[in-house]
Parts: sequence; C-alpha cells; structure tokens
Amino acid sequence: MSKGFLTEGLMDELSKIADMMGIDIDKVKDKVSSEKIDGSNLKSKIVGSSWKSCSAYRSNGGLSKWSDKILIDKSPSKFEITYKGPSSGLSIAHATGGKDTIHQLYNVIICELNPYLSKGGIKPIINRITTKSKSKKNTHLLRVTIPLESESGTWQIDRRGGWNHDPGSSKMDNKCKKVESSGGKCEGPVTDVAEGDFGKITEYFITHTI
Repeated sequence: MSKGFLTEGLMDELSKIADMMGIDIDKVKDKVSSEKIDGSNLKSKIVGSSWKSCSAYRSNGGLSKWSDKILIDKSPSKFEITYKGPSSGLSIAHATGGKDTIHQLYNVIICELNPYLSKGGIKPIINRITTKSKSKKNTHLLRVTIPLESESGTWQIDRRGGWNHDPGSSKMDNKCKKVESSGGKCEGPVTDVAEGDFGKITEYFITHTI
C-alpha cells in the first residue's frame, strides 16, 4: 500500500471517530489553518523582521559572529546588552554596511529583543532603561539595560536615534499614533542618552502591542 493510501485511510478513520464524538472535523481543520496563518502574520509584525540592518546582522552570523564583543543577558525580568570594542570601523547591524559600530548596538537590541517579546506576556519598561559607558584608550564599553515585566498582549520595542546628533521624537510619535489609531496600545517615546569618550548617543524608545 502506498503512503498516500494509508494517509487517506487514517483520515477516514479519524473522521468517523470525530463524528461519533460530535466533533466537526472541518472546523478543526479550519482552526489549525487559521492558527498557522496567525503565526505567520505575527512573525511579519515583529519589529525589525523586515529591517535591512537586522537582515545584515543575521546573515553575518548574528550574536555568534560578535560574541567576543557583544554579550546579551535575557530573562523575563531583564534584557541587558553589553558591547565592548572600537567605537567605529565594524559593520555589525547596518542596512548599507555603515561602520558607526557602537551606535549599531541599538539595532541589535531590536533584532534580538523583539523575537523574544513575540512569545507574548512580556512588556519592556521603557521609562526605566539605563545605560552605562566606560572607555579605555580605543576600547569602549556600552551597556543598555531594559527592565521587563509581565503584561497581557504581545509587545514590541522600537527606536530611533542619532550618534552626535538628535533626530527628534517625531518618527516615534507618529508610530505611536498609528498603532493607537488601529486599536493597539503604545507608550512613549521616552528619551535615553548615552555619553562617553565615543560621543553622545540620543535614543527615542516606544513600546507597543502587535
């Protein structure tokens, strides 16, 4: 007997059992298909999933490629990322291969944290983000700590920032308005500034549901 024949026979038997139990097998199939579609839609909604900077980061090996310079501590209560290396010269997570290395750490936050948040029930506490920096000769340390808390829904974090320039909050303001107009929840933007021998990085963060 062919594999296809056995599969059809098994499906027939399952359908008979389902009928005996009063289960509408077609509704079950529809639900499974719907869940698959919903899962696919969720993946496409993850902030950073379509970013060229995240694509470049992953295609070059992601965290495994940069484990000598980037350390991530991730738990239900905290996401902490630490970079130690040159302030510029390396392209880690940049859409066009730019080498503003230390500022690209913020792209890595998006690439790494949002897939983790997409499992649901966890929300970033953006008004409690902290940064720590230290420099020694040509080696710079930048650590960003983002507290997390339990919260219903599926939350994401988004950002816009500048290194030695302030891009303003308008882009994140507009993103929040768009989310809220579609019935979602959005908080922010909040401003976070990191300063050191590498200069000044000004970031605007929001967190919102998807």
